[in-house]
Amino acid sequence: MVPVNAAPKVLPLVDLAVLTLLEGQLNDPGPARAFARDYITGFEDRYLRLTSSLGNRDVPAALDAALSLRNSSAMVGAARLSALAADFETAVATDDLDTARRSLPAIERCGLDTISELETGYLTAA
Repeated sequence: MVPVNAAPKVLPLVDLAVLTLLEGQLNDPGPARAFARDYITGFEDRYLRLTSSLGNRDVPAALDAALSLRNSSAMVGAARLSALAADFETAVATDDLDTARRSLPAIERCGLDTISELETGYLTAA
């Protein structure tokens, strides 16, 4: 039983430990920073793929777009956005396109917040 005062855990916008681990694995922060910059640059296209595939009712394309966003977000430490993309993917996979459509504004907002956090908390912090 969950305690009455237990609040749901809010995932971080960016878990910097993920990027720090990547830097350590590569023995160089450069590639991790380049990956973060590429992630930022690619967000708009990934989001557009989500919206257009859903608008076209192209379920395979929507699933592919969600998988791309989910995995790239996880790799850059964007835990909250990765979870939202996973929820979108589940909605599409279960043919609940209305729920998927309603989740798009939250995905966009979270994506923009994630970009801001990467820029200020990771890329310019060095």
